[in-house]
Amino acid sequence: MTYCRRCLIPDTKPNAVFDADGVCSACRAAAAKDDALAGVDWDERRRAFDAIVEAARERRAPFYDVLVPVSGGKDSITQVARLLGRGLRILAVNVDHAIKTDIGRWNLGRVAAMGATLVTFRPQEPLHTRLIRLGLEDYGDPDLMSHCLLHACPLHVALRFQVPLVVLGENSAAEYGGAAEVAAETQMTRAWFESFAAHSGATPRTIAERYAIPYEELVLYDFPDELPASDTTATFMSHYYRWDSEHHREIAREHGFRELDHPGEGTYRTYVGLDERMNRVHQYLKLLKFGYGRATDHACEDIRAGRLTREEAKALVREHERQPLSDDAVAELLPWLGYTRAEFDAILERYRNRDIWTRDGDGEWIVPGFLEDHIPTPTKGAA
Repeated sequence: MTYCRRCLIPDTKPNAVFDADGVCSACRAAAAKDDALAGVDWDERRRAFDAIVEAARERRAPFYDVLVPVSGGKDSITQVARLLGRGLRILAVNVDHAIKTDIGRWNLGRVAAMGATLVTFRPQEPLHTRLIRLGLEDYGDPDLMSHCLLHACPLHVALRFQVPLVVLGENSAAEYGGAAEVAAETQMTRAWFESFAAHSGATPRTIAERYAIPYEELVLYDFPDELPASDTTATFMSHYYRWDSEHHREIAREHGFRELDHPGEGTYRTYVGLDERMNRVHQYLKLLKFGYGRATDHACEDIRAGRLTREEAKALVREHERQPLSDDAVAELLPWLGYTRAEFDAILERYRNRDIWTRDGDGEWIVPGFLEDHIPTPTKGAA
């Protein structure tokens, strides 16, 4: 494994791009935003955003002026907060795709309290739990189709309600690393969708074909091809505002956002992954498949923002990254999906990447080399 020379991202990360100096594209993009000569003029971009929003308001659409996909997390609360006070009719669309936590339900409720109309879309469970199971068992990603639904369903709603503007969150390619042409996108496209929502070539259409599921049952999981030619624009807010977790946390707190009183499992932050139960499993599988997990994601973000040095980040990753998947994390998920813990663990273990993980003399799973220098292994692995 090769690691970015500025942050801790390894080259096993999907969509990772490194330059000739061994620096990842996310670090380069973060540095460029602060470059005095070639950096971003955030004032100019905010004026551009204001113009887009005002144009949407002046359209006087039949129902709503702007739609925001929301989870109830710090970022989506911030997206709604930045639209308040503009005379807009805001429709917030939540896709409830797994099992919400108590704190997740509270935080989602803040969106309506702020002044948006909140609609929750809950897919029919027999089909959706089947999609979760096949994603987990055949692709090593229980969120395979859930992530497609999260990104696609609000776009379908916007088209049906004739909403002129959809305000999305961050362009993941620009913020966390990806191909330059995708990172440069300011609007949602099918290319972006298939790079960051649909993974492993598993689009809703290919899943429908592979598993003999009528495609019409998966239409809301797929990017609406009528979007580019429609009167609806779906744009990334991260193009217009600097995307920063700590700043968003403070904005969300002003609107009643609650967080944990201890770091979340697998990371050192107290304010992420709060909404629902499946995210922890998704992140743990990332660790098994790619040799890095959620703490590394957060540490890299904090390195780029200047909040942590690389050595400080290593210490936090060492402490939190490889925490075992607890019984509490999966207690509600297992009966919902129909697995015993032993069956579930056996599926997870199939996806441990043996090209990355090896055993030491005590039977502990390790990632040899640089990563092992700063991350110990928490538990003995299964055969």
